[in-house]
Amino acid sequence: MRDFFRSLKFKIIVCILALILGFMVYVAISAGAASAPKTILEIITQPFVSFSTMVSDWVTETIDKFANADRYKQENEQYRQLLSEMYADVLERDKLEEENALLREMLKIAEENTDYQWSAPCKVTARNASDIFAGFTINRGTQDGIELYDPVFTSVGLVGIVTEISPFYSKVTTLLSSDIDIGVVTAESKVLGVIENDIEYAERGLCVMSYVGKGSGIKVGEAVVTSGSAFFPEGILVGTVEEIINDENGLSVHVIIKPLEDVYNVTDVFVITDFNGQGELVE
Repeated sequence: MRDFFRSLKFKIIVCILALILGFMVYVAISAGAASAPKTILEIITQPFVSFSTMVSDWVTETIDKFANADRYKQENEQYRQLLSEMYADVLERDKLEEENALLREMLKIAEENTDYQWSAPCKVTARNASDIFAGFTINRGTQDGIELYDPVFTSVGLVGIVTEISPFYSKVTTLLSSDIDIGVVTAESKVLGVIENDIEYAERGLCVMSYVGKGSGIKVGEAVVTSGSAFFPEGILVGTVEEIINDENGLSVHVIIKPLEDVYNVTDVFVITDFNGQGELVE
């Protein structure tokens, strides 16, 4: 026994007891002698109290989830319905704003061309992935007053012509296509020609204007508009002169035109259903 009181283990135990005693004295002094036992007891029991509180909260929360599952589910459905309605309202508002903007554009064009009649604004609903000329489908057809060969354009410029029709949709062949010919004239030099496209330039989003004399005076950068025909009214912007290429015969040139409207990415268009001279053959 005497060896134990001299051992390192005994000294360590004494040090620990001294530290505990010192801590208890410090707490007693800080809290007051009368409240010292209570304070010490609180310190000792605090971890157990915290643990029991945590367990109690978990049990309460778990029971609440099971007991009120139906109510929570109903509330979630109500929130989802509310969010869905809010989202629908936002989409409807955006749609109305977009349609109003298109109608303002139509009104401006109507003021400049009083003979034009057209359908309501049209949305591009599908694109023909195999059509290198960027043909597409719009969401309006014969029930909207659209007929075959009605011209299609935007406030920016000419897009194409209706080549297939149904009551509820129409298919549009664009001005890049080699299947349609468009009479055009340059705005400054007043040079007449016909857009006759080919695959090489269509793949680059360009049109080719043919039947232009070498000494016509046409210039790069000039605006090009429709000259007027049975299918296209006069004065619709087509594009600008991008390049002038001498023909092999040395007597004429091919004029490369960059369309003003990007037919590959257009999303909204107008269809002119009537204009002065529509359907009349030019003599």
